[in-house]
Amino acid sequence: MTLQSCNLSNNYFTKIDHTKIYVDYTNKLVRILDLDNISILNIKRIIHFSSKQHLGKIICNCDGETSIFFRDAKFKLEGTIEGYFKGKDAFCMSYFIHKEREICNDHVRKDSLLRRSVNVKNAYTHSIYNSKYCIRNANEDDIDEMAELFSKTFSTYPYPIYDKEYLRRTINKQVLYKIAVYDKKVIGIASAIMDKNNLNAEIADCATYPLYRCKGILSNIVYSLEEDLKNKGFITLFSLSRATNISMNIVLSKYNYKFGGRLINNCNICGTFEDMNIWFKDIRNIM
Repeated sequence: MTLQSCNLSNNYFTKIDHTKIYVDYTNKLVRILDLDNISILNIKRIIHFSSKQHLGKIICNCDGETSIFFRDAKFKLEGTIEGYFKGKDAFCMSYFIHKEREICNDHVRKDSLLRRSVNVKNAYTHSIYNSKYCIRNANEDDIDEMAELFSKTFSTYPYPIYDKEYLRRTINKQVLYKIAVYDKKVIGIASAIMDKNNLNAEIADCATYPLYRCKGILSNIVYSLEEDLKNKGFITLFSLSRATNISMNIVLSKYNYKFGGRLINNCNICGTFEDMNIWFKDIRNIM
């Protein structure tokens, strides 16, 4: 399912019956962000709104108490994230407006890649492969190089990470960016999108130049993010990894992230809808 390029500035927040949602034309979906006023009637109005906007999917990470409303509204459980709400589990519920959006293509290959990833669980060791690689927090002086790396890695992406103004607005505020530097050049990046209210963070925006891949650089960036977030009091980390990207799934699995399910046709990455594997980890007891 190939997508046309999207204008990220078209996305916006709004409310349906006092329930906050994010209208995401980039990924052709709606994210339900507020559970306080949720009801079956409200969810049905969100479905009607999303259909009128020609969007294909509605998603929500809900708690156990509100999950019954989504089930009654014919949402499907695609996965779970343990500890998402200050230690309580989240249920990843999805409603597919268009049936073709619900079809998982090449699922046999994706399941095979997942099995390979799960088999390396508990197999990690942390080490810096080359002392010339420096892992550190990004700052505003790094933004030009970060945008360049993102733009060369992803032709499209769920967030405007190749927009320098977006990076400037989010860096070290709601998003913690870590970079790998070699010979004074940014050669790898990963980030943590922080939900300070619920004490969870999403590991995202993972990119490395091809010349520097398979050297353990991304693993070391993730390790550094984990340490910082644990020190900040966060409970749960999670990540959505492309089901076809064996290297990123292996990185998460070997760092003891647990597989939580698969979100079908969830993100617009590199011009197509991608299935995303859910991985999560309780970081309170990591060494």
